Amino acid sequence: MNLKHARQRRGLATIITSAIMMSAVCLMGSTGVVWSQSSLSRQQADMTSTVSDYISKLNESLIFEYVYCTSDPCSQIDAVLTNVGHVGLEVTEITITEKTSGYSKIQPVINGQILPEHSMKITINDASFSSYSVLDVMVKTNRGSIIMTQTNT
Repeated sequence: MNLKHARQRRGLATIITSAIMMSAVCLMGSTGVVWSQSSLSRQQADMTSTVSDYISKLNESLIFEYVYCTSDPCSQIDAVLTNVGHVGLEVTEITITEKTSGYSKIQPVINGQILPEHSMKITINDASFSSYSVLDVMVKTNRGSIIMTQTNT
């Protein structure tokens, strides 16, 4: 009878050990699935945001209507920009440079939002404009688009 009792205990211990191991494996597997799902959701949200930003940047289309000196000698330049794209955009800064001398004037643009099919005039003042014959004009948007042109003074 002792031998039979020992076998029953061993059989019961094997069943309990197997149940504990199966529970641990299920718990670890469930934790892994939940973690990977939350990680995937976060990566999907980041990717969606990135793609949306790139598509908006591709849809930005800004052109220079006019860039001209308003006085003689040139001490003020007016730049008229038109948004010909399908999305609104925001001009953040305009830079005027002269390559030979290294001259550069960076002017931040405050309230530079331009709706689709609308224009905006930006005025830049600097008495040294008349010292140069050709100036490069560059505009940057908040999404990182850059548009350039040249003007004679």
